[in-house]
Amino acid sequence: MSAAVLTPLSSIGSFYAQQLRTRPIQTKSVTAGIIFGLSDYFAQTIERGKDDDDAGDGKNKKEIVQSRILTSFLVGLCIFGPAANKWYSTMFKIWPSTALLPTLIKAFLGQLLFGPAFTCIFFGAGMIQSGSFTLMNWLRKIKQDLPNVAASGAGFWMPVSFVSYKFIPEQWIPLFTNVCSFVWTIYLSLVSNRRSKE
Repeated sequence: MSAAVLTPLSSIGSFYAQQLRTRPIQTKSVTAGIIFGLSDYFAQTIERGKDDDDAGDGKNKKEIVQSRILTSFLVGLCIFGPAANKWYSTMFKIWPSTALLPTLIKAFLGQLLFGPAFTCIFFGAGMIQSGSFTLMNWLRKIKQDLPNVAASGAGFWMPVSFVSYKFIPEQWIPLFTNVCSFVWTIYLSLVSNRRSKE
């Protein structure tokens, strides 16, 4: 790569590292918010493309729902960022080692506890944004979609968690998982905004 590209990237990386040292929770939260908002934007773009294929003429193209992007941004900013920071910090306090067994335990607990809890919150936030939230609708959505999402999540997040706990320095894990969650949150946003079966 040329110096014209590497110099700005190096400056951004240094700035981000400084922010992680001085404002860790805020930095991780803003990062999560931006990635969640972008993920929802891309999820909506995918949905629009699918709708165009189904309609055939492209005349009924759905608009991008700004409130949905904002909701995803706020979920990342206000819930996922702080929760992930606390989760990883707690996991490293309980199991500081990066040996195989503690790493597998941390990854397994993330799939058993953190992932499903956050997915339920994400479903609820999406339903609140769309105006369809009731306790019964939310519980129906969880019953209908959580098992498949959790199974898909195990295939995606177990390797991500293993790599993050084993090889990534603790302060950089939320950034690494946020980058990985870009793809996952597109999927989660698509599932979350799919109409529940009546």
